[in-house]
Amino acid sequence: MKIRKIAAATLSVAVLSMSMFTAFADIINESTEADTDNQVSEEKELKSRFMSIKGVIKEISDYHGGDGAKMVAIEDENELPSNIIITKDTYVINIDKLAAGESLTVFYDAQKPMILIYPPQISAEAAIVGEIDLNIKVDLFNDDLISADNFLKLNVSEETEIVSEDESKFEGELYNRKLVVLYGVSTKSIPAQTNPTKIIVLDEDELGIIEDVEGMEVVVNREILEGVKPVQNDDGVIMAPVRAVSEKLGYEVGWNQEEQKVTVGELLSFEIGKDDYTMDDTSGIQLYAAPILVDGTTYVPLSFFSEFLNASEAHILNSQVIITKSEGL
Repeated sequence: MKIRKIAAATLSVAVLSMSMFTAFADIINESTEADTDNQVSEEKELKSRFMSIKGVIKEISDYHGGDGAKMVAIEDENELPSNIIITKDTYVINIDKLAAGESLTVFYDAQKPMILIYPPQISAEAAIVGEIDLNIKVDLFNDDLISADNFLKLNVSEETEIVSEDESKFEGELYNRKLVVLYGVSTKSIPAQTNPTKIIVLDEDELGIIEDVEGMEVVVNREILEGVKPVQNDDGVIMAPVRAVSEKLGYEVGWNQEEQKVTVGELLSFEIGKDDYTMDDTSGIQLYAAPILVDGTTYVPLSFFSEFLNASEAHILNSQVIITKSEGL
């Protein structure tokens, strides 16, 4: 976790804290930062690269998936729970105040995959413990230093403090980078313009295709599966071998020759190459990634295990694919 301290006062979050999940599958919500309908093309609506959620910290525990990582349980204003993962790569303001009873505002990448479990599990890229006396905007900024949702334009001056996550002076370009922007007043135009007080340039992470997928380990119920490796489909989705993982979770995997379908347990089936899963006679369930066959092995997206096989965890952390079955299921 990156340790940052900023004077505590009243936080005004430019990326408005979204109302948390009202149903099991409502993992990614639409941003409601500003009404920019007149700035949006008919073909594509502009959206922030980052979303936010704010709540009160209820419990903090060690998270087994990474060195020094923490799982922070929060509840929003509607008493809806979420589990926040804070790792050494999370940029945190006021980390020394992290404790039960404090408020926590979390920013996460809306384009990264999220598993369908309840309570939702969110990997934080930036967070604020308590309140600060500045507005904050976390987003990807383009060549003109306008945020991805057209909400804020940065007018950088010599007085603007620009640093990397380790607080060292940042000398590079700001455009097409993910930025944490702290600012005071802004204009009422669209986009709003501001002279930012401080800009933190988030460390670059690999987006899209991961180069060394074959070097990743598959960990199921906290045990590394020897000789088992994930693959990546043409869209960059990480896939895990359905038989090796499902059998480790306690499910039998078979082949229905008549219907040309893979079966998992007694109620689940699917066809290779079709994003159309059938569970308990309910067909047409989509996971936005079709099963694929690679060298005689069938692979499915990680959400398959959380959606159908009661996995409480099904995600990527560092160089591991981590899948864990919910206790008691």
